[in-house]
Amino acid sequence: MKICEKKRLDLMSPVRSIGMSYRSLTGKVVLNSGHSAGFESSLERDWLICLDFDPDVEAILEQPFSLNYQLDGRELRYTPDVLAQYRERDGRIPIVVFEVKPYDEVRLDFAKYRQRFKQMIRYCRERDWRFKIVTERDIRTPYLDNAKFLRKYRRLATQELYREQLLYSLRALGPTTPQALLAMAYLHVEKRMAALPELWRMVARREVSTELNKPLTMHSTIWLGIQHE
Repeated sequence: MKICEKKRLDLMSPVRSIGMSYRSLTGKVVLNSGHSAGFESSLERDWLICLDFDPDVEAILEQPFSLNYQLDGRELRYTPDVLAQYRERDGRIPIVVFEVKPYDEVRLDFAKYRQRFKQMIRYCRERDWRFKIVTERDIRTPYLDNAKFLRKYRRLATQELYREQLLYSLRALGPTTPQALLAMAYLHVEKRMAALPELWRMVARREVSTELNKPLTMHSTIWLGIQHE
């Protein structure tokens, strides 16, 4: 299986569809691309949200492929949770395959998963991909909270008058806070409140930068320029 072509992943379908379940949380996350990705737990859902909010991730596919392997004379099949295609770097497109598991399950039952993970690592290395196990320690972070908050602002229509005024004030102030920027840009509280959704849209779209790995508040530092995460 080869997915090195830039547009290949967008055309792929999951090898196994995720249906409704009464024993676990299932559903779909609507992605920024307009497509959707299914999940089988709240942890998978949260990881999909993190990936979707990462501007370096170009495409996401759940249940991307299955890998057959032998264990104690038995033929077993392993389907990883998520495959992400990242922006092209140095002439190649990085692919990362993710397994999403609770930390205690990995720690206590690692022997159960050892062989399948070993096979997946080998499979990914042969294709110059990466395989990574992520747990709630990687996922349930301030970045996830910020992604959940900001995602709804990404698709807002640009309010050009507010945008230009906020950019003008931010250039004049340099690194500042949302609260100070709005106070600089507008005298009246009503105008500040009206401009706030546009400011969050600009942060969500990376037009205005902040430390997204820290809790986002009205007192967070924001600036123009390349995001430092």
